[in-house]
Amino acid sequence: MASLHRDPRQKSPFWYAAFTLSDGRRTFRSTKQRARNRAWEIALKWEKAAALGRRGQLTEAQARKVLNDILESAGQGPMNLQSVEQFCSTWLASKEASKAQATARRYKDVVRPFLEHLPLQKRRGSLSGVTPADVQTFRDSHLHDGLANKTANLSLKTLRNVFNAARRQGLILTNPAEAVETLPDNSTERGVFTLSELRALLREANEEWRGVILLGYSAGLRLGDAARLRWSEVELAEPVPVLRFYPQKTSRSGAKRRPLEIPILPDLEKYLQQLPVRSRNPEAPLFPRLARKKVGGRTGLSNTFTRLITAAGIENPVLSKGKGAKGRAVYRLSFHSLRHTFISTMANVGVSKEMRMKLAGHTSSAHDRYTHVEIQTLRSALKDFPSLLPGSELCEPPLK
Repeated sequence: MASLHRDPRQKSPFWYAAFTLSDGRRTFRSTKQRARNRAWEIALKWEKAAALGRRGQLTEAQARKVLNDILESAGQGPMNLQSVEQFCSTWLASKEASKAQATARRYKDVVRPFLEHLPLQKRRGSLSGVTPADVQTFRDSHLHDGLANKTANLSLKTLRNVFNAARRQGLILTNPAEAVETLPDNSTERGVFTLSELRALLREANEEWRGVILLGYSAGLRLGDAARLRWSEVELAEPVPVLRFYPQKTSRSGAKRRPLEIPILPDLEKYLQQLPVRSRNPEAPLFPRLARKKVGGRTGLSNTFTRLITAAGIENPVLSKGKGAKGRAVYRLSFHSLRHTFISTMANVGVSKEMRMKLAGHTSSAHDRYTHVEIQTLRSALKDFPSLLPGSELCEPPLK
């Protein structure tokens, strides 16, 4: 039978409850209540929960009810209990509203498979039921599928963000993903294009691909941004021709969101001035055919560009080959190598790091990862960004 007591040392103003735990031990706990009637209600509910536990009848639903009854007795609202599935869905919805589309999609590509990885009972159970072992086995499943350590670590980082949000809201006490260690970085260093390789690409490419290649080389655009660039984002009439657009990786939220501005270099300006305008709509894409294609996938823009490299006669060895169904080949050169080349060339011709970061749209030390300063840099007297093809060759039909 439960009973109430005062602190004999009179160091605490609260009532203490004595009752028998589910394992038969007698315990003595503070109710955190000054009023005897409220303290007695809490003591009786503790005793009831312990009795259910001794009989093996204390389910999660009953435990929640007991705890909510105790909170109600203490004059507080009920607990905000969400299932793992519910919380993750809410978290993803918040990111879709506040993050860039590509970032939100990357989060979804981690969280949804993680939910499928959990047993149904855990998925629909409370957040506190997720253990570090659940997170670790999900991380390791990436390796079994042939994905790189870097990909597994990115998934782990996403899950840490999810459970940190739950912890900040007071829904869990500890973050299970923080107990899982990251894997060593075994990523492969990509290459950069030489000027002769870039000229070979332009000769092989059709009209739209030549423009996309120039946007990658002389403006550092990512493949999706380049292929979907609109005429409203090209300012050729200004004193200094400029691209003004929002990269896909830019956050959607807040008034601080600003477009990226990149001056248009002579090669790109010459190409754009000769490019046919096929629509009077300023929101029309520069490259209608490429804009309709996805970046990824077997027939997507990325793989198409890899095949274009081969067709141009450029040596492009496989640096690593993932194992399993999801493992993919990593080549020395890809479209992202054009972005590496853009930043490296700026470094080689003496452009300051701060200006390189601004032109590339970088806001952190991640910029260092893209800079490839060659052993023999271009002479300090070479201040202009190297031109690929002089004259009108940029828009001539591809050479076969």
